[in-house]
Amino acid sequence: MDMGFLNYKRWWALSVCLCLAVFLGGRRVYASQEFDVQAQYEAGEFDSVFDALPDETAESMEQAGFDFRELSSLNALNPASTLDSVLSVVNDEMSTPLAALGLMLALLLFASVLKGGEWVADSPLSSSLNAVTGLAVGLTVALPVASLVDAAGETIEIAARFNEGFGVMFAGLLISNGQTASAAGYSAFLTGAINAASLCADSLVMPMLRIFLALSCVSSVSEGARVDAVIRFFEKYAKWILGFSAALIAAVLSISGILSSSADSVGTRAARFVISGSVPVVGGAMSDAYLSIRSGMMFLRNSVGAFGIIATGYLFLPVLVRTLLWSMVVGIGESVCDSMSLGELQKQMKSLSSALSLLMGTLVFSLFLLTLGGIIVLMQRSL
Repeated sequence: MDMGFLNYKRWWALSVCLCLAVFLGGRRVYASQEFDVQAQYEAGEFDSVFDALPDETAESMEQAGFDFRELSSLNALNPASTLDSVLSVVNDEMSTPLAALGLMLALLLFASVLKGGEWVADSPLSSSLNAVTGLAVGLTVALPVASLVDAAGETIEIAARFNEGFGVMFAGLLISNGQTASAAGYSAFLTGAINAASLCADSLVMPMLRIFLALSCVSSVSEGARVDAVIRFFEKYAKWILGFSAALIAAVLSISGILSSSADSVGTRAARFVISGSVPVVGGAMSDAYLSIRSGMMFLRNSVGAFGIIATGYLFLPVLVRTLLWSMVVGIGESVCDSMSLGELQKQMKSLSSALSLLMGTLVFSLFLLTLGGIIVLMQRSL
C-alpha cells in the first residue's frame, strides 16, 4: 500500500510538472505577443510632446504621411508623399525670391544702360546715379535676406525648445528600456547642443550676419568702402570652424555611444542571467519573456526617436529652402553683374553670397547638433 501511494504521488507530481511545462510554454509565446507597442505609446502619452510643433511643420509632416498618433505610419512611409511635402514647401517659399529676382535683373539692366551712356558718364550726377542704383539693388535683396536671418534665428530657438521637451521624454524612455548609460550621455550632449545652438542664434552668428548685410549695403553706396573681402574672410574661416567642430563632436559622441551601448548590454545580459539562474524551473521562460518585452521597448524607442529627428528636420526645412533659394538669386545676380561689367554691384553680390553661405552653414550645423544625439542612440543595439 505504501508503494502504491508513493507511485501515485510520483505520477501526480509528474502530471503537475507536465501541465506547468505546457502552461509556461504557452505563456512564453503569449509574452512575446502581449507587449502592444501602440498601447504603450498611447499610455505613455509620448505624442503629447509633438503638440509643441508649429502648425506649418505638423501640416507638412501629415502631408508626408507621418502621424504622431500611429507608430505604424513609419512603416507605411511613402517616398512620393515625402517628396510632395518637400516640393510643397519649396513652392510656398518660391514666390518672394522670384519676384525679387525679376526686380533685381531689371535694376541691373538699368544700371548697365546708365553705365554705357556717354551722357551719364560725363554728367556730374554719374556717381549719384550709380549710388542710387547700387542702393536699390542692395535693398531689393538685402532687406528680404535680413528678414531671413531673423527667421533663421527664430527657427533655431523653436527647435531648441522642442528638443528640450523631447529630450526629457526620450531620456526617460531610454531609462525605462534599461539604457541608463545611454540616457545620461544623451541628456548631457543634448543640453550642450541646445545651449550651443541658442548661442549661435542669439549672440554670435546672427548678429554678425546682420552687420554683414548692413556693410554690403554701405559698400553699394560708397565706392571707397571695400567690405566684401572682410565678409568673405569671416565666412571662410567660420565655415572651417563649424565643419571641424561637427567632425570632432561626431567622433567624440560616436565613441561615447559605443561605450554606453556596451555598458547597457552588460547590464541587460546580467539581468537575464540573474533571472534565468535564480528563479527555479521557470527562470528560462521568464528570461525569454523579459527579452521579448525588451524588444518591444526597443521598437518603441526607435519609433519615438525617429519621430523626434524627423520633426526637427521638418522644423528647419522651410528656412533651409528659403536660404537656398535666396543663394540662387544672389548667385544669378553675381553672374549677371560679371557679364555686364558691373564691378561694384558684383562685389555687393559676393558679400551677400558669403553672408547667405554662412547662414546656411549655421543652420546645417544647428540641425546636426540637435539630431546627432538621437541618431547615435538609435544606432545602438543593446539586447
